[in-house]
Amino acid sequence: MFDWAGVNFGEEESYKICKAIKRLAQMSGGDNMRFFGKIYGTKRDYWIICGKLKEAEETVTAKHIEKRGQGVNAQVFWVTDNLLNDWIQLPECRPEHIMVARMIKHVFTGDLNAEINSNPPFPGKERHLLRATLARISFATQIVPKGLFEIDEETNEMKFTEDFQVPPFEELKSLESWGNLHPIILQAGRVTHSEPEGMEEDAKEAYMADLEEKDKTEERFRAIQEHKPMPGLETAWLVKIVGDQQQYNLLPPREGTTTYSVMVLRSLRWPGAITVTKGGKCAFCYLGYGLKRGDPSYNPTEPPEVQKDPQDQYENPEPTPLEAPQEPPEPDTDAEKKGSDEEEDD
Repeated sequence: MFDWAGVNFGEEESYKICKAIKRLAQMSGGDNMRFFGKIYGTKRDYWIICGKLKEAEETVTAKHIEKRGQGVNAQVFWVTDNLLNDWIQLPECRPEHIMVARMIKHVFTGDLNAEINSNPPFPGKERHLLRATLARISFATQIVPKGLFEIDEETNEMKFTEDFQVPPFEELKSLESWGNLHPIILQAGRVTHSEPEGMEEDAKEAYMADLEEKDKTEERFRAIQEHKPMPGLETAWLVKIVGDQQQYNLLPPREGTTTYSVMVLRSLRWPGAITVTKGGKCAFCYLGYGLKRGDPSYNPTEPPEVQKDPQDQYENPEPTPLEAPQEPPEPDTDAEKKGSDEEEDD
């Protein structure tokens, strides 16, 4: 499906990715491991794998950081610049990293320990900015057919919807048939607001109500048609059908028709985020620079060099004056000759 969408790493690289995921799953004990994508850098590129870890996370002292398996830390990310090398697990995502990442634009270098020179200053290194960017991309662009998942009333966790039927291919062409997989990230850099400590119950309820009113959330499985459209366009997504679009009859005892074409959905707000679907299967991948279109950035131009003072120009006569200049009188040559003769006589 990705090949039809124009995304192809070649047989060798694809084989390395498959083996790298299996090796990482065995070494880390991760679950639901899959290939997330690739982020290009100025020196090296990041190959990215995401999944979930069953082991308990390290002790987190800050209360405002969402725990592993919850919120923006629901997934764990591993990166490497070479598929044959070991994978490096990125740190947990912090709210302040997401908040500042929304204010800057930075092209990654491929060095996880590189410093981030930005305005406002980023409170971390490139590994922290990369983790915050991956959270923003996944929560904004990972989409599934609406109705595929639902929230369990008892556990308040996401689960597959029973007796779900994949909509027909023609119906999936509409953006209303697709919804977000993850909730939105609030302006506070979290999925949910953190409760303050040391406050009375009534004051806490009033504080949380005011906070939720100022920083509102959205429906988790909202249709992507409701996303804010790009400037000058009517939507934030682009839908394209590639491959054979002919309708074929299904073999008995099944009824109806099917098509072998591939549907490609591209995010215009996050260039490089691609979702493909065919025959009831759906997959996501990101290939880009990790830059969101429309984000503010502070990149002032360098001031020009101070030039030297110009040399003073000599005053020259007007080449084409309006009035003819007065010519000086001709010298009296006779007087000069007479004076020279008198000197000779002396």
